[in-house]
Amino acid sequence: MQQLKLYDPARKPAEWTGLVHPGQFAVFHSDVATDVERASDGHYLQPGEDSTCLVFDSLPEAEMYCEAKVEEVPNLRCDIYDHTGKSKPPMLTYVNKIHLNAPAKRAKWGWVLVAASLPFFWIAWIHHGTQVIPMLIGVNLLFGGLRLVYWGKGGTDVRRAKRDD
Repeated sequence: MQQLKLYDPARKPAEWTGLVHPGQFAVFHSDVATDVERASDGHYLQPGEDSTCLVFDSLPEAEMYCEAKVEEVPNLRCDIYDHTGKSKPPMLTYVNKIHLNAPAKRAKWGWVLVAASLPFFWIAWIHHGTQVIPMLIGVNLLFGGLRLVYWGKGGTDVRRAKRDD
């Protein structure tokens, strides 16, 4: 395992992707909920602190590291990229087991909010649109629910937790 600064103007090449060779894999750390970058020990980066990634010589080695790290720091997400870098989605994303089904739960709550909007639209309809408050509540529940469904279903990453061997 090797820790690399993502950008170092004194280095040739200055970008990290020029130092990762085919067959090597880079691990990036971020917060599960916010996607904010974190350091490898799990703390948020301080102002002036360099962004880094960890480079592994094999995929199994990177996977074992990620499994252990997300168990150690529950709100950490580890994304594994190949030598081509972040031009494509991560090959694998590791999160703690408590976050594994979060997108599905978010989508279910979204559908609950969409269903909860229907009685408010019905109340506004039977009063021929004279009741503004039920219509506003219905619209907010509908769009809030659809937003949660989009967030829950729109994730392109395939999350993994520790493998069951």
